[in-house]
Amino acid sequence: MYHTVYSRSRRHGNEVLLLMHRYPDRVDAETAKLRLYMDESGGSDPGTPHATVGGMLIFRNAFLPFEDDWDRMLVNHGIPDGIHMKELGQHGKLGALSECCRRELFEEACYLIKKYRAVTLVASLSNQEYEANIPELVRKSFSVYGMLFNLTVMMNHKLAEANNYEDPIPIIMDTGNPHKGHVINAHEFMLRRWQRIIGNLHLGSLTFVDDKVLNILQAADIIAWGTRRRASRLRFMPGLEPVEKLLVSDEPHHTEIPWKPEWLREFGANLAQGIADGEGLREPTDEEIRES
Repeated sequence: MYHTVYSRSRRHGNEVLLLMHRYPDRVDAETAKLRLYMDESGGSDPGTPHATVGGMLIFRNAFLPFEDDWDRMLVNHGIPDGIHMKELGQHGKLGALSECCRRELFEEACYLIKKYRAVTLVASLSNQEYEANIPELVRKSFSVYGMLFNLTVMMNHKLAEANNYEDPIPIIMDTGNPHKGHVINAHEFMLRRWQRIIGNLHLGSLTFVDDKVLNILQAADIIAWGTRRRASRLRFMPGLEPVEKLLVSDEPHHTEIPWKPEWLREFGANLAQGIADGEGLREPTDEEIRES
């Protein structure tokens, strides 16, 4: 009974959200065929010096089936509050899961991600790489998370081009993202400068939604967390091997580009030019953050 009520309520909420995700400059257009759901992972822990932004591209017709299957998985494993990777610590809500239970949970979670994704997509940078290759002028306004957001937008653009996909792709991120302001800034800058220079970047609207409302943002958390851990060359705790296997570079539906220093320097130089041209980044207002 609990799962039936929970699933129907969630499904109704998701259908409402589907109607909200329209192209920013075409009010009468149909809901986007593709969406990109992302999360960030990082922190001040010197043991994991990388920051990561990543997630999952999914087609519209796969979205609600994914949400319902994820609901069933959560209830069957007795964790209706959802999967949040920070809760796997010793004192977290998932910290008491046995190795066997962790493995069964993440085997199913990764299976659902693989089943429903169009592509999983990630970008990661260490603070050292960021500071060594990005001009100070840009770093004052542009955090490493803003930079990673831009990199994922460019990766998404290249994927769309390669597959002859022409429409804007809306981006949805977890509202609990502590770097929300940086991401809003980066999105605005990409629309205002890079889309004018390059042309169609396939960049749609930016929306923030609670991962308690959208299961797919929990999947994005798994993807971003696993990428950061692997980039920092830290072992995965027993039971999380499925996450590590999900993110292998030769997986045909997983995209992660190792950013070369010269690419970062070129990207940073263009951002610096944009600031010099009077298109500099600014702090978003509280009202803008609330609206997002």
